[in-house]
Amino acid sequence: MIAIMVLAAGLLGIGAWLVQRRSHASAFAATAAVADTRPACPPAAASTPAAMTVDAARLETAKAQAAARLWKLAFAAPSQAQATPDIHRRVRDNIVAILQVDSLDPRYFPRRPALMPQLLHAVNDPLAASEKISRIIAHDPVLTADVLRLANSSMNRTSPAPIETIQRAIVVCGVDALRGMLAAAMLRPVFRATRRNFPRLPRMLWERTERAARAAELYAMETNPRDRFEAQLVALLSALGPLVVYSAALDVYARNPHFSPSAGLCVELIGAYAPEMSQRVARDWQTSSRLLAALEGSAEEPLTAALHVGEFFGTLAFLESQTVISRDARLDLIADAGMAGEAVNRIWAGLTGIA
Repeated sequence: MIAIMVLAAGLLGIGAWLVQRRSHASAFAATAAVADTRPACPPAAASTPAAMTVDAARLETAKAQAAARLWKLAFAAPSQAQATPDIHRRVRDNIVAILQVDSLDPRYFPRRPALMPQLLHAVNDPLAASEKISRIIAHDPVLTADVLRLANSSMNRTSPAPIETIQRAIVVCGVDALRGMLAAAMLRPVFRATRRNFPRLPRMLWERTERAARAAELYAMETNPRDRFEAQLVALLSALGPLVVYSAALDVYARNPHFSPSAGLCVELIGAYAPEMSQRVARDWQTSSRLLAALEGSAEEPLTAALHVGEFFGTLAFLESQTVISRDARLDLIADAGMAGEAVNRIWAGLTGIA
């Protein structure tokens, strides 16, 4: 579980410096900024407003339908719910007991990367020269490679010419976009599979989470550009809950090697306990009250809407990329969520490069 212990202090430092900002009147009804074109690393939103509303209840229902397909794909779970055998029911009770203790096993929490404090200070300091940021990142070859991979990904790349240096990434994408890339790059190792059972879950969860963080950022750019980094961060943080549940489940099954883990049980436990685990991680890391409020589903916190929209669009984009759902099915789910309009189209285009 050392993989999950790469992470805790990484966002411990982040939560300490996040600046509290004024909340919007509603998390699911906001004014969107209109831009004729929006590159993958968007600038500040234009000032011409256009209405963008989201029905919270309809979005939650559609999001749950999309998430169910994601977990079934990740665990190769049966399409229909099945009765849990007694032996798996006893395992379930053991897993729930682990997740509900006052203090979670420290094996489920990561250790802060050594460069995190320096990076956060440099990236958040408007006076810090881009050369300084570049030098700090360059101290970690793995981090450098991950940041460049993200800068050249289809979600962030803005020109045919590849970005080959951190300095160039700063120039092309800007410091604001680089902040989100750094957070994602530092969290990515946590999602690398180290298990024999259901090894594709961490990889799939990460690929979906990358998209969710990007979609959350794009939503924030439509509603309040100042929230773009926090929107990415809350989407990244939310993904830790499923990973904690997955790890706890497989630990318990490892103590019972005479029978195979139940895919259906893992899906059930993630649905029931992942949100609570994300919140517990956020509290343990002393993240900002805004991030915690979003993870708790506060309707008064605008980041809640960014999280839900980000996860919904991120899941749809991943499922469509895996041909699990068709374009028509994706459009039907978006319609079921009560989402429409040019702002929605811009978010999808910014996420996938497809209008």
